[in-house]
Amino acid sequence: MSSNINIVLVNTSHPGNIGSTARAMKTMGLKNLTLVKPKNFPSDVANAQAVGCIDILNNATITKLLEDALSSSKLAIGFSARSRKSNIPSLSINELMRLLHEYSNDNVAIVFGNEQSGLSNDELQLCNYLVSIPTDSAYTSLNLASSVQIFSYEYFKSCNIEPVSKKTLDLANHSSKLVLIEKFLFIMSQLNIITDKNKKSLIQNIHIIFNKTNFTDNEVNLYLGILSKIEKALKK
Repeated sequence: MSSNINIVLVNTSHPGNIGSTARAMKTMGLKNLTLVKPKNFPSDVANAQAVGCIDILNNATITKLLEDALSSSKLAIGFSARSRKSNIPSLSINELMRLLHEYSNDNVAIVFGNEQSGLSNDELQLCNYLVSIPTDSAYTSLNLASSVQIFSYEYFKSCNIEPVSKKTLDLANHSSKLVLIEKFLFIMSQLNIITDKNKKSLIQNIHIIFNKTNFTDNEVNLYLGILSKIEKALKK
């Protein structure tokens, strides 16, 4: 099993989709499932759909916030069927598989949104990359568990045909990067760079820029130290 891959379902409405997701995961060697504020779980309906994969459900992590679900991840990938106006970098499925092999020794979150609305822009803002599964233009909506199945199959297949590369850098996890982003945004506010007029776009762009950067733990600590000095200077 690929122990570094974590499937994250956000605000799942129907428990049957959670059970079907567990089945899709286990058939392809994935075992880590996190549920962010599920509407109905635990559930007999989910258990019935899991069909022999109850262990995935029993070991699932449940959180109230997506930030908590991503806290230990060093890479977060958001799946979305809809085109977005934001500048979040996107990957094809093949590009994603190559990237995942570079992170074979790190925790990686693969994030899927609510069945009706998918991931919101604020939720995607927490992800490093956006991936869309190609579909026919006549009907583009994939079932949630089907989307997880397609990802899981592509990843399983790629693990059997591509050698796994190992990174030597000790990359910072998602929660550490989020602390750095929040500190940076706070100082921008103190300097009146962020205003009511540009707040939404600036915050989004800062998240995108920082999420595209592979910070190491040492780099995050260095930048936090610098920003803390700037913050103290502003208070004088």
